[in-house]
Amino acid sequence: MSANSASVGRSKQELETPALCLDLQLYRRNVRRMVDFIIGQCGIAWRPHMKGQKAPELAHELLAAGAIGVTCATVYEAEDLAEAGVNDILVANQVAGRHKLARLARLARRAWILTATDSLAHLELLSAAAQTEGVVLPVLVELDVGMNRCGVPPGEPAVELARAACRTPGIRFAGLMAWEGHTLLFEGEEKRQAIHDAIRSLVNSAELCRAAGLPVERVSCSGSGTFLHSGELEGVTEIQAGGGAFCDLNYRKWGLENDYAITVVTRIVSRPTPTRIIVDGGFKTMSSQHGPPRPIGLGPLKSLVLSAEHGILELEQPDTERQVGDLVEFIPGYTDSTVCLHDELCVLEDGRVSAIWGIPGRSGRR
Repeated sequence: MSANSASVGRSKQELETPALCLDLQLYRRNVRRMVDFIIGQCGIAWRPHMKGQKAPELAHELLAAGAIGVTCATVYEAEDLAEAGVNDILVANQVAGRHKLARLARLARRAWILTATDSLAHLELLSAAAQTEGVVLPVLVELDVGMNRCGVPPGEPAVELARAACRTPGIRFAGLMAWEGHTLLFEGEEKRQAIHDAIRSLVNSAELCRAAGLPVERVSCSGSGTFLHSGELEGVTEIQAGGGAFCDLNYRKWGLENDYAITVVTRIVSRPTPTRIIVDGGFKTMSSQHGPPRPIGLGPLKSLVLSAEHGILELEQPDTERQVGDLVEFIPGYTDSTVCLHDELCVLEDGRVSAIWGIPGRSGRR
């Protein structure tokens, strides 16, 4: 039984706290904005990432809005979404380890599963798992376009790995992918140019593959902090941006102007001084990854300190209105690293709880 399972129909004020809340109307507005730009304006397919959203109900919201499928970071996320009826999933990662590879291959019996590879050694592992399960795994060759994480270099190395994928048993080469996340460090025209340079190296590699007679069906890239620029370029077939449907302080910093659809609702548990407010949510509730959360409706802060179960807010000016038992709502600094701290999502419509959705895909429990 969840903390808020009995809260459906009640107001936000009656939630047990801390609670992760989704304003469904704002979320749907954000989704419409992304659909209008990616699909409507740019004519590109949308495959939104679920690593931060996680809830299967949200995947179905995205598919109903026009997404062709979803992107996941882990086999666990993909399994939970497939179980919920999502049948077109990209696992945008190199899956390794005998048991996880077997789960990936078995999952291909239930849904259309696309995955990534960036080496001959990894390709052989995928092949062995696919052949053991009697399936064919479509793969995207991942390119390193500047992130310095996973991926082969653009150009001939990408062509060579794509060629190898075409002749590997149990594997079907489906195209290329990349993540230009390094460009988030830049701003303005410098950021736009860095994104364009990264995406052009991906698109040019796809053209080299086609010139070599290799069938490139998909050229997949971009997150919520970059798609507004990459969508301007020809040659991209699908965009993976997903977290922008929630939006947060970081996505705003990275240039997205969506509404804040996700908040963490806490309750004041102590008022030691007129300038200090203590709430019942700390770093086990709100991540400081990529920056701290921000309270809504309070005056300027001197400081915000998150301990395990407490948030300690020191105000610039005294406040006598906020009392013990009152709510303080926070905008996450980064939703990806906040949602994964919770087991449930309280769905709000017009300030009332309309549903409680579980947040699966956080482990490999089966």
